[in-house]
Amino acid sequence: MAHFYIGDRKVGDGAPVFIIAEAGINHDGKLDQALALIDAAKEAGADAVKFQMFQADRMYQKEPGLYETAKGEEVSIFSLVEQMELPPEWLPALLTRCAEKGLIFLSTVCDEESADLLNQTDPLAFKLASYEINHLPLMRHTASFQKPIIFSTAGATISDVHEAYEAITSEQNQQVAIMHCVAKYPAPRAYTNLRVLQTLAAAFPEAVIGFSDHSEHPTEAPVAAVKLGAAIIEKHFTVDKTLPGADHSFALDPDELKEMVQHIRAAEKQRNLTEADIYSVPEELLGSSYKTTTAIEGKIREFAYRGIFTTKGIAKGETLTAENLAVLRPGQKSQGLHPRYMAVLLGAKAVRDIPAHTGVSWKDVLMKETPNDQ
Repeated sequence: MAHFYIGDRKVGDGAPVFIIAEAGINHDGKLDQALALIDAAKEAGADAVKFQMFQADRMYQKEPGLYETAKGEEVSIFSLVEQMELPPEWLPALLTRCAEKGLIFLSTVCDEESADLLNQTDPLAFKLASYEINHLPLMRHTASFQKPIIFSTAGATISDVHEAYEAITSEQNQQVAIMHCVAKYPAPRAYTNLRVLQTLAAAFPEAVIGFSDHSEHPTEAPVAAVKLGAAIIEKHFTVDKTLPGADHSFALDPDELKEMVQHIRAAEKQRNLTEADIYSVPEELLGSSYKTTTAIEGKIREFAYRGIFTTKGIAKGETLTAENLAVLRPGQKSQGLHPRYMAVLLGAKAVRDIPAHTGVSWKDVLMKETPNDQ
């Protein structure tokens, strides 16, 4: 069975479930709150605490519009992302606190610069978010560090997962974990589709398979996922659900996180048992084995999956370069070309003027008519 090591911790192949307490952006821009999240994760018994490293101008194009939070509030997505950036100067304090607590520090990286910055700390592993699954340049760049890669798959099709996995392993990095996930906050019970865990295990036998849960219940879906063989469980938590940030309301509080850890440890004894044991999991949680974009994920996929955008206006005849193009989330704008085409576009010349902060299309670089057609 597939496995790799995060530090001295074996992950997969019958080892204890690796539990990631997802602090994410729930630090709310306050270092003291970030440190308190680390303390809470340790107290709950998690194996790792995970934050997120990103830069707003390397995540979204400059005019992404509004985002509806879990509380139903519409906020400026660009302003929200700017406010939730993790300052690089925090890293020494976060790493020190994790070391003092005997807790593994992890972080999601959402752009190459953040990956480079994190790599300078000699991290034990990297996490890549669901909405970067089609950011193949980032996948390859991060994989090149030859550290374990854990990537989530919310909103993805099985083809998306395969392409991401191939991008990582093309860098001769075989230390890969694939996390089933649902792109809804909170995720409804009926869309859990835990049978997808078995699909991923069959399709990617060399990868470790896990579950990143966005449901509100502290134990139900994580425990069921463990019974179906999940080797990693990740779940959002907070020091206080009533805080105003975007991700607090659906996250676990410290007591719920501790409850989840305890239930997972008990469920480890029931992993990969007989068909009768597996189907003791509620049918509503088992759902479909088909890994695809579900009805509740289409909108956020359109909003957050990456495309190729201009970072400045490009005049007709001008060369497309790494300085005037970037792989970004579209927000409410029309999507640009898939990031798989970035290498193809670099060096091409624009056949018409392309406005700044616009998704690039084939019409921008390929001529429909030639002089001989006239």
